Amino acid sequence: MKPHFAEILLGAALVLSACTSAPEVRPNVGDGQITPREISPGDSFEVSFTLFVNDPTVVERMYMRGLPQNTIAAGTRTEFQPPAEQSSRYRGSFEVKPPAMDGQHNLELVIETSGKTYVAPFGALAIRDTPSRILHSQFLPGSHAAADCQAGTRLLTFEYAVADENGASDFVGPTLLPADQGSGGFVFFPRWEPVYWLGGKPGIALNQPTEGMKTEQLVTSQIRINCRMPQATLYQYDVKGQSISRLTGRSTDAEAIRVRYFVK
Repeated sequence: MKPHFAEILLGAALVLSACTSAPEVRPNVGDGQITPREISPGDSFEVSFTLFVNDPTVVERMYMRGLPQNTIAAGTRTEFQPPAEQSSRYRGSFEVKPPAMDGQHNLELVIETSGKTYVAPFGALAIRDTPSRILHSQFLPGSHAAADCQAGTRLLTFEYAVADENGASDFVGPTLLPADQGSGGFVFFPRWEPVYWLGGKPGIALNQPTEGMKTEQLVTSQIRINCRMPQATLYQYDVKGQSISRLTGRSTDAEAIRVRYFVK
């Protein structure tokens, strides 16, 4: 059996509630369906319903609201063609373009007439969490000659790029981890602190992405290293992080990526 907009849509028609004072004859919406009820960013869902309006010419605009703002900014269509007849059957497919924030989103049909706005519930659409991906990471610069060190420490820029179909800001807890004990001693500041979600392993918290309107973001942090280290030494680190589902509350670890620094 196909799912319906919401349990309150009983019978063949639903009289919509008005946000302002009602016109003489209200529009009616009924026989509504939304399928499927759960999708991933980039997938499509279908909406169908029947609309009855006494005077079709009074309807100025019809659209769906409740989808994430980032998918609307990405170009996801939300408009319906205003009716040409008193009774019209609507069926349309909507592609949810990434980025699309995960979670439960309550969708509504909005009908605007001259001076009046009416709303009918479509029901909840679930958008799944997608795993965050670390695309690359590096120190800038990526090496130095020990003989060139004029001071005990050196300030470096550390950057990583992350991608997530829910929006880059869905990536949380970015952490730099030493791949071995010697690599830990190479970093002067920030200090290594236990990371609870990694079982207390020592790590450095990196700046988090803030961009929810894009699927990818480059993020930079400042790290100070001990400059006078043994020559011809390779230091290695891992970058890790998580995405937490607004739909299930569960977290998913992003696959770690290895980054290297050379002292020549």
